Amino acid sequence: MKILNKLKEKVFHSNIKTDIDARQNIINANTHFSVLESYKAARTNLMFTMAEEKGCKKILVTSSITKEGKSTTTLNLAITFAQAGARVIVIDADLRRPRVHSYMGLKNNAGMAQYLGGFIADHHEIVRHVPEHNLDCITGGPIPPNPSELLLSKGMAELLELLSAEYDYIFVDSPPVNVVADSVSIAENMTGALLVVRQDYTTSEDLKQTLSKLEFGNIKILGYMLNATTEPRSHSYKKSYYRSGYYY
Repeated sequence: MKILNKLKEKVFHSNIKTDIDARQNIINANTHFSVLESYKAARTNLMFTMAEEKGCKKILVTSSITKEGKSTTTLNLAITFAQAGARVIVIDADLRRPRVHSYMGLKNNAGMAQYLGGFIADHHEIVRHVPEHNLDCITGGPIPPNPSELLLSKGMAELLELLSAEYDYIFVDSPPVNVVADSVSIAENMTGALLVVRQDYTTSEDLKQTLSKLEFGNIKILGYMLNATTEPRSHSYKKSYYRSGYYY
């Protein structure tokens, strides 16, 4: 499996307690150069990996277990694609613990759960634009009692089809594969899955189980993002690491 990139990030926050704390983990004009370059390199590798795919690219971002940095990675990757001029939307499909709204500073009063549950008819009503990053988002919405059933519904496939006509890239933030089955349920409608792996945290057995579940579902593995690395750079940089703000 191809390594898309190793994220060696600079002073990201791990103790997320408020929405303001969460937003500090999202790249912006003040983000360290090395962080930006890591994501840009990942963007380039992903684009080459999907080069033969026609039309909208639908990327499921998931992980094996919790606290691996999945949600932050999803959004930061999406931002780098938007910076390159692509039409990008991020979907929060983690209906049990939605986090995209916190990172993007959005309200979460209506989102995927309400649309898939049939309470909202027009998908445009749940699309939120984020001017700062020039991308769109669909938040998870209030937590429903039946997240798996909603993600497996016909409405999910139809939503992806509708969005595919409007965007170049769709990034879907989904729960860890070894925690719940939601990611595998919706991955069949995606171009492929990108796995987030955390150094000195994700075990080989965790990753083995995840790959087995995705491959059993005949889901294309686009590669994986390795974060929390402590590899030394040139003498002009200190060792640094990426800390996830995603907790269950």
